[in-house]
This record gives sequence, C-alpha cells and structure tokens, in this order.
Amino acid sequence: MIVKKYLVKDIKEALEKIKIELGKDAVILGTRKIKKGGFLGIGAKTYLEVTAAVEENELKQNQESKNQQIYQLQEILSKNSQKKDSDDLDEIKKMMYELKSMVSRQRSDNEPEWIINLRKALNFHDVNQEIIEKVIEYIRIKYGNIDFNDENTRFVLSEIFLPFIKTETPDILGKVMFVGPTGVGKTTTLAKLAAKMSINENKKVGILTLDTYRIAATEQLKTYATLMDIPMRVAYTPKEARIELEAMSDFDVVFIDTAGRSQKNELQMNEIKAMSEIISPDYKFLVVGMQYRSSDLELIAKKFSEISPTHIILTKMDETSSLGHFLNTSHFINKPIIYITNGQRVPDDIIEASNKELSILLSREVLKYVKSS
Repeated sequence: MIVKKYLVKDIKEALEKIKIELGKDAVILGTRKIKKGGFLGIGAKTYLEVTAAVEENELKQNQESKNQQIYQLQEILSKNSQKKDSDDLDEIKKMMYELKSMVSRQRSDNEPEWIINLRKALNFHDVNQEIIEKVIEYIRIKYGNIDFNDENTRFVLSEIFLPFIKTETPDILGKVMFVGPTGVGKTTTLAKLAAKMSINENKKVGILTLDTYRIAATEQLKTYATLMDIPMRVAYTPKEARIELEAMSDFDVVFIDTAGRSQKNELQMNEIKAMSEIISPDYKFLVVGMQYRSSDLELIAKKFSEISPTHIILTKMDETSSLGHFLNTSHFINKPIIYITNGQRVPDDIIEASNKELSILLSREVLKYVKSS
C-alpha cells in the first residue's frame, strides 16, 4: 500500500493532488488541522494534513481492468458510429455502471465511517449510485467530512441535496394530459387537482377521459366529477377526443385521463404517443408511484420520454419509506416534479413540490436512519 501525507490549505487542494499522484482509486484515511510557521507559536498558520492511500497492486489491476472495459466500450461505439442501436447503448450503460460499481466497492474498504454511514442511508432510500458518489464528492470538497452528531449536519445535507431536486409549480391553464404506468393513481390524482383548481383557484375545469379500458376507472371519475360539479366527457377514438376538446375550448383547464400503460409494452406505448400527438396538450404530467425501485424508474423514464412529459407527479409517498425518487426523478427524466401525493383523500392529500422542503425532508430521514442503525 502506498501512503502519502499532504499539507494543504483546504480539502479541495488535497483532492486535486491526490487524484494526480495516487489516482482516482485512492482513499482518504484521515484529516487533521495543524499549525506551522511563526515564532514560538506566534503567527503560525493553520493547515490541513490529509493522509491518503492506495493499494499498489490493486491500482495496477484496476487500471488493466478499466483499460479492458474502455477498449470494449470503444469497440461497441466504433461498430455503431453510423447506427446507434438501443440494445448496444444499453450494453454501454450497463458496462459503465459495472465499472463505477467496481471502483465504489474498492474505495469502500478503507472509507471513513461518515462515508460508510451516509452511503448506507442513501442506499436504504434507493438513491441512484451515481448520485450517491456525487453527493459524497461534494461533501468532501466543500466540508471535508460531516459529523452525524452535529446538529448542523441536517442543514449541510439539505444544502447538498438541493441542486439534485428539480421542482416547478406553474399556473396551470389549457389541456393537461396524465400519462404513466398502471396502478400509480392517475385517476385519483387527476380528481385531486380538478377539485383544487375548481374550488380553491376558482377555475373553470373540465375532464375528458380516454381510459375506456377500465369501466371502474370511468365510473370512479364520474363520481368525483358529479360531487365536484365538474363537466366530464368520454372519448373512445382520437376523432371523438378532438370533438370533445373543441366543445370545452372555453374552459380554463381540461384534465385528460388516459389508461395506464406498461413501459415494457411497445404497442401500448405507441398508442399513448399517437394520442398525445393528436391531442397536443399544453402540459403532460408523467405520474410515477414512489413504490417503484430506482431501476424501474429508469426504465419508465426511458420509455415515457418518447411522449415528452413536461412535469412529474410522484404518488403514494405514504406507502413507502424510501425517498430516493426526490433525487432520482430529475436524474433519470430531467423534468421538474410538480406535485406529490401522500394519501387517497380527495382533494386533501396532494402538495405542491418544493425542492427546499423535499431536501430538508430527505436530510432529516437520512439522519434518522444513520442514528438508528
């Protein structure tokens, strides 16, 4: 093992030197502040002493492994310079993920306790591995480390999480189409927003359902519409949808419900894409349940991106203990979260998304996990 000490002004300078001399696989073993210079302790300057290490044999083996994987990546890319087949792109992503995971596992052997605890907490919340590494790196650069017993750590974490959480709550007007996988609560969420805008915001609201596959869903929506005194129409074909939308052209907002579509069913995805193009909505809300795993969210994001959603609604927060979607959503879909639902009550259990509030909530839950484990 190669062990070196660095006397630097701050952790950022240390990281730069460590990466240059020991490589990216090096780990920080410890840090401490020391005073140097001056006369009899007077006028001495405070420096940061950082101890870093790397396994010499592992470094060589890791480099060879990386070179081999990089060669394979280049080979795939060269074969697809003119035609980018989606299967090959998936293979590239998989290889890159495996490479990052390998480096992550090697680093974890000698990681400081705060990193081990933070990584466990973020893994518990099913945060994407790439985001975890970025969070740890940001903390190292800006703070050096964190103390989970310090009362200020919650504010440090919320500040770090904030840039990863994208939210937006515009004033909704026009045609709003709801899309998403099956069983995520699109119909109930639509009813909550219809009530909110009709009652609280005094907007003229209409509902159009294209979900004619499930009779129960249509009847449920009719019941909500009747209770809220909101006009509701049903369309069975694209032509009927255009006619019904024209009939509600003077409404402030028209919510359009669609049948749930499996991200694994290409035919269903093509159907919803075609309907979206015909209707041409002003907003397209992709509704995603928070009970989904990160890997499921990644596939949903990939398939539904073809519909070009404008915003994300996260549902069923009350049915999960994992809050990783706050960070994962923007990473996979690159669209802002607009609403979050946390129950079945109409119209109560829905809140406008705020990146500040979500980052504070996530930081509090991360600290709770660390202290209880």
